[in-house]
Formats: sequence, structure tokens, C-alpha cells
Amino acid sequence: MTIRPMVIKLVFPLVMALLIAAGAVSEGAAPGPAISRVDPEQMLQQATTRLLAISKAARDYVDQDRERYYREVSTVLDQVMDIQYFARGVMATYASARVYKSLQTDAERAAFRDRLARFEVALKRVWMVKYADALLRSDGETIQLSRVHTGSDSDDRASLEQTITDRKGQTYLVQYSLHTVKNGGWMIANVIVEGVNLGEIYRSQFAEAVENHRGDVDYVVDHWVELMIHEQASGEANPEKSEGG
Repeated sequence: MTIRPMVIKLVFPLVMALLIAAGAVSEGAAPGPAISRVDPEQMLQQATTRLLAISKAARDYVDQDRERYYREVSTVLDQVMDIQYFARGVMATYASARVYKSLQTDAERAAFRDRLARFEVALKRVWMVKYADALLRSDGETIQLSRVHTGSDSDDRASLEQTITDRKGQTYLVQYSLHTVKNGGWMIANVIVEGVNLGEIYRSQFAEAVENHRGDVDYVVDHWVELMIHEQASGEANPEKSEGG
């Protein structure tokens, strides 16, 4: 599955910036209240409202200490994104409950859990490097949020839509799938941007990487950041290939 270059360069970075910046504050600013996860719409609205103030504060220091920016974003990512659920979805069968239950020894099960934990860290790092910087470049976008009702909605599942309008008047539709988690509250489970399912894209990329490295899942997990950043650079250098041409 391929993604149009405009979606790669503009929409995905902007949307992921919205996600990873939710609730972030700089060390020099007064800490804001934690993002409320009682209501899914309120959660996303709070995150979006805080976004502009966050990016403005970060611009004062990010050139001198970008890692500080990444660290602060990472500490708040867990407030709104169910990273373990998303990581399991990306790894697919390599992180399935069926595979875990089939393992025979404590060492195998420990290795399974460690692999998943390492991938969660790598996945967040990719978002930092590929998308967090887009937050600093965002300027003039307007965002409208609405609740949508689908056949899959229930007491523990919900769907939200954001319409992002850039300064040129171009609009982009973002769809969020949310669910409740065991420790209480709503979290984002997946995102669809202009019809492109982010979870499916990452899952396809992970499976392809495992195949390209002869089934070595640990290698892909440990080199995920390198593989994804290299892919982005290659895609931007060859836009026709990104479009499937």
C-alpha cells in the first residue's frame, strides 16, 4: 500500500504532531493539568487546544536541546496513545497472544515481553524523529473536532473526526479510533488520515522489513528507527516510487 507524497510530507506529520504533543509542557512553563481521559472528545479537544502554546514554548529552546523536546513529548505520549496496543497491532502475529501462549519456557516468554517493550520504545522514537518536528513548523492550521457514530461504537469504543484546514484552504480528514483501557479512561488506538490507515501502513512496513531480513524479528525491532528514517528519506527522494509508479 502506498501513500501520496503530500500525505507523507504534510498530513501525517501534522496529525502525529497533534498526538505526540498532547499535554506536553516545557520546563520553563507552568505545568498544565493532566489530560482528562473521562470523555474521548474532551481528551482530544484539550490536547488540540494546548498544542499551539506547546509549540510556541518549545521554539525557544529546541535548537539548543532537541533531545529535551523529545523527552518531554515522550513522557506525555502515554497519556493519550495506547502505545502497547498499537505496537502489538504493528507487530501482528509476532506479538500475538496465540504466539505467547505457545511458548514453552519462562525464558521464551520473557524474551517475547522484552521484544515488545523494545519495539514500543523504538516506535515512539520514530514518531519523535519523523513527526514531532512538524509540530514546530505548524502555522495557521484550524482544527474542527466532531464525534461520529459507527456500528462499532460501544461503551468502550468510540470514533472521532478532525478536519484540519491549512492556510491555503486545503482540508484533510483525520479519523481516530479510541477505546477504554484497564486502568481507566479513553486512549487512541489508531488513526486514519485521508483514508490511509496508519496502523495498517506500519504493520505492512514491519512485515516487509522482517521478510527483507530473513525473518529476524529482533533485528527489525532493534533497527526500526534506522529502517523507518531511511525509508522516509528514500521515499522523498523518489516521489514517483512513493505513488507506486
